[in-house]
Amino acid sequence: MKSTDGIKKLFSADKQRYITGAILIAALVGILFINSKPLIWFVLGALLLLSVRESLALYTLESSLHFYIWTALLWIGAYFTKAPLYCGLITLIIYASYIAYSKKLPLKILLPFLYPTLPFLCIWSVYGLLDRLGIICLIAVVVCTDTGAYFGGKLFGKTPFSPTSPKKTIEGVIVGLTCGTAIGAILYTGITHSFPLAAIVAFVVALACVFGDLFESYLKREANLKDSGTIFPGHGGVLDRLDATLFAAVAMLFILSFLPLYSEIAL
Repeated sequence: MKSTDGIKKLFSADKQRYITGAILIAALVGILFINSKPLIWFVLGALLLLSVRESLALYTLESSLHFYIWTALLWIGAYFTKAPLYCGLITLIIYASYIAYSKKLPLKILLPFLYPTLPFLCIWSVYGLLDRLGIICLIAVVVCTDTGAYFGGKLFGKTPFSPTSPKKTIEGVIVGLTCGTAIGAILYTGITHSFPLAAIVAFVVALACVFGDLFESYLKREANLKDSGTIFPGHGGVLDRLDATLFAAVAMLFILSFLPLYSEIAL
């Protein structure tokens, strides 16, 4: 009875969060059901631009048009190439070359093109490699890990996980990893064609979720910000919502590259 009352209190306390979450899930389901490459590219591109804007505040960089121009250009390039990550890397090379040549820009101006840009290109690579099945598997593990960690921490959490984020607990992380790995092991079997391999992939992706969330918490604390943005009521900004997914996409591509079937993953 007490546990039921506790769950009810959690829902009532974060009502706006759940409403926004439901809307986002409905939008995601609709987009994946349509499964249009141009639509998914456009949505991810819009989220990337918003994320870059948020990252400028996290890195204490002054907003400037050139960030958005280069982000748009590399994202257009990503649509037409089989190696999307190279679009991000060449942008870094261009910026690094200009920094070295002119000494007019600070080195940290590269940071938005490392995070969140490269992880967004990894999400696009996952879609290019595995179509919507890859995105479904990725998002499912992220949602299960995040949800498990949230409720596990609220209901059982006692031991702090990291000084970076005092509210996160080891108990919550364990519950989150368990949920993400369990669901992911089932879903990733459709990709790996082996349940043990699927469980390994799911665990690595779930673990990346935990640290993706922790990394964004670190950035916010360093910048003295509560949220990265305000676009999603109850959730904050795009990076607040996609922090775990960004790390998870990188981890997913990395671990799949070791499997024979995907040993020639195009970057």
